[in-house]
Amino acid sequence: MTSIPWDWIGNHLRVKVLCSYAGLATQILINEIESDNNHLIDVGDGILRDFLTLPRKYFENIQTVLITHGHFDHVGGLFSLLAFFRMINRKEKLTLICPKNVVEFQGIVKTFRDSYKDSIPFPLDIVEIVSEIKLDSVTVIPFAVQHRGSIIGGGELPDIPTLGFILAKEDEKVLYTGDTGFFEKLTTYIKNIDFALIEGTNKDKGSTYHMSIPEAEELGKLAKKYLIIHKIPPIMD
Repeated sequence: MTSIPWDWIGNHLRVKVLCSYAGLATQILINEIESDNNHLIDVGDGILRDFLTLPRKYFENIQTVLITHGHFDHVGGLFSLLAFFRMINRKEKLTLICPKNVVEFQGIVKTFRDSYKDSIPFPLDIVEIVSEIKLDSVTVIPFAVQHRGSIIGGGELPDIPTLGFILAKEDEKVLYTGDTGFFEKLTTYIKNIDFALIEGTNKDKGSTYHMSIPEAEELGKLAKKYLIIHKIPPIMD
């Protein structure tokens, strides 16, 4: 049986970054140790190939997909994921959580529903999250972050709906910043978090909408454990 080299293991939660490269793909698996329930944060390209690295029970037992924002490297694999679950005849409800008004997410879900109409074997529950919600034994806490850029129009890039997430179970918390530049309130979110996944897109100098690796490292020191993700992939370096 394939074993998973978890990036972090707590008392109640464990985390595996399946892939995370800026402009390519990000997908993060959060597993509840006691129940073996699973949550997926962001679904970039290659999600099904990433499943090949997992024992079957982990991808068959994904209850929730959380989307931070609509850029293709965070939603580009969503249609493939939904179509795969249809192909394996999934029956259990799938909850999709995202910020309000993410047009890319809305378009993908609509295309999937329009394509397969009455032949989708599992219920889809769409939640546009605006505040803390409870998912059985896990609490999802969203927080607004600082990101920008659109596939529509030109000129000044508009702000887009973008969130970071904290997943909490009992007294344990895992945080993912999503794509964001540094802003002061991030320090209060990350301080004393059990495990923080922090974007560090730029090598040296951060921007208003992406952090540098040094900025991510400084923030990481506020958490009990951390991992820097969303770095520039070798093909773009």
